[in-house]
Amino acid sequence: MRKRSTFVVALAAALIAAALAVTAGFGSSHREAPQSSLDPTADDTDLYAFTADDAPGSVTLVSNWIPFEDPAGGPNFYRFDDAAHYYLNVDNTGDGRADVKYLFRFKTKIRNPDSFLYAAPTVDSIDSPNLNIVQTYSVTRETYRNGRETGARTIARGIPTAPNDIGPKTMPNYDALAAQAIHSLPGGGKVFAGQRDDPFFVDLGGTFDALTIRNGTGNAGGGKDDLAGYNVHSIVLQLPESDVTRDGKAVSGPSAANAVVGVWSSTERRRLTVGRHGGGARWVQVSRLGNPLVNEVVIPLGKKDQFNATRPHRDAALYGQYVLNPELAKLINLLYPGLNVPETNRTDIVTALLAGIPNVTRIAPDAVPADTLKINLGVPPSGTQNRFGVLAGDNAGFPNGRRLGDDVVDISERVVGGFLVGNKLPLGDGVDANDKAFLPSFPYVAPPTSGLDSQPKRTEPVHDPTPAQP
Repeated sequence: MRKRSTFVVALAAALIAAALAVTAGFGSSHREAPQSSLDPTADDTDLYAFTADDAPGSVTLVSNWIPFEDPAGGPNFYRFDDAAHYYLNVDNTGDGRADVKYLFRFKTKIRNPDSFLYAAPTVDSIDSPNLNIVQTYSVTRETYRNGRETGARTIARGIPTAPNDIGPKTMPNYDALAAQAIHSLPGGGKVFAGQRDDPFFVDLGGTFDALTIRNGTGNAGGGKDDLAGYNVHSIVLQLPESDVTRDGKAVSGPSAANAVVGVWSSTERRRLTVGRHGGGARWVQVSRLGNPLVNEVVIPLGKKDQFNATRPHRDAALYGQYVLNPELAKLINLLYPGLNVPETNRTDIVTALLAGIPNVTRIAPDAVPADTLKINLGVPPSGTQNRFGVLAGDNAGFPNGRRLGDDVVDISERVVGGFLVGNKLPLGDGVDANDKAFLPSFPYVAPPTSGLDSQPKRTEPVHDPTPAQP
C-alpha cells in the first residue's frame, strides 16, 4: 500500500479550494477547431490518464480519435490513417516539452480488392482470412531532453488493430475477437488499438443551444447523451510507472519527487501531401489534446488551429489571457443573470489548468504553465469511484488525471456556477454516466456498437408490403 500520509488532506483542500475551476466548458474536444473538423482521422477527441484498479504501479493512458463514428458507416468503415503519426506524450520535468513520446504508425492492407466487403462471414479470429481490410501498427518509444531527441526504439511492430464491429453475422463473438488485439509489451505493459464505444457523455445539443439545461438545474436527469451510440478509435497504452517518470523509477508515494507527470496526445502529418501520401516533407503537428474542453470552449475561433499546431510549453504566453478572462464566464452571466460568475483574473483556473497545484499536481516547483493532463501517480485508485472526483472527496479522480467515468461536464458547470464562492448550485447537463458500462480490465473502454445495431436513424415501422391497388 502506498503512503497516503497528509497528502489526501492536502489534495482535497488544494483542489477544492483552488483547482476545481478547471476547463470551464460543457463539451469535449470533438470537432473543436476549423481544420481538425475537416480532418477527423487526425482529430483527437478525448484523453484519459489513471491508475487502474487491476494495475497498481502502472499508468493507463486512453486517447481517442475520429469523432462521431456511425457504426453502420460502410462500406468504407473507419480506421486510423496510414498517412498520420499518432503520439502519446509525457512531460516528467515540468518544462512543457515531451520527455517521453510513444509514436503509433499504421499500415492498411486490402486482401481482396475485387470484393466490396470490409469482411465476409465468418470472422472469428484476428487473423481470419475473411477479414478483408487489415490494419497493423508499430509502437516506437522516443526519449527527449530539453526538446531534443536522445533515442528511439521500436518496441512493437506488426500488431493488428481491432476491426470495426460490422455485426453478429460477420463477427458473431466480437468481444473475443477484439480481445485478441491486446498486445503485451517488452518490459511490462500492454497496448490496444481499434474501434471502441465513445466513452464521453454530454448533452451536446443543449450545450451549444445557448447552454440550455433541459430539466431544472440539471441534477435530476433529463439530459440527452448525444454521443451515445457513436464509436471512436482508441489507443490504450498501459505502462509501468518507471517508463514515464523522470528518474526511471517507480513512484514511492504521492509526495515523491517523481510522482507527477503531464500527458497529452497529438497528431502529425507531412507538411506537403499529394494524394495524402508524403514525400520528403517534414512532419508537423495538426492536432493536440491535454485537458478536456480547452480548445473547444476556452480558445477562440481565430486561435484554435494555431493552438493545435503549437506545443504546450508556449501555452501561457500565447493563450494565458483566454484562461485568465474566459469568455464562457461572461456568457453564463449573460444567459443566467444572478450567478455572479467571476469574469476576470481567474488565476485559480490558470493554477489548475496550466501550472498544476503545488505539492499535488505540479510536476516540479518551477514548472512551466502548460495544457497537459497532470496526474499524481502516487495516489492509489479509489475503492469506490465518485463521478465528481475530487469535488466529492474522491482524490483519484479529475482533475488529478482523468478516469473514464469522471463527469467533467458536471464538475465544470458546478464550479463555474459558483461552488468555490459558496454558491453551491447543483448544476449539470442531466447526463451522469456513459451509455455503456466500462470494462473492469484492459482495455477498459466499452466495446463499440455494431453496424447492425446502429441507432442514430429512423426505423421503418412494420407495414403491409403489398403495393396499393390503383
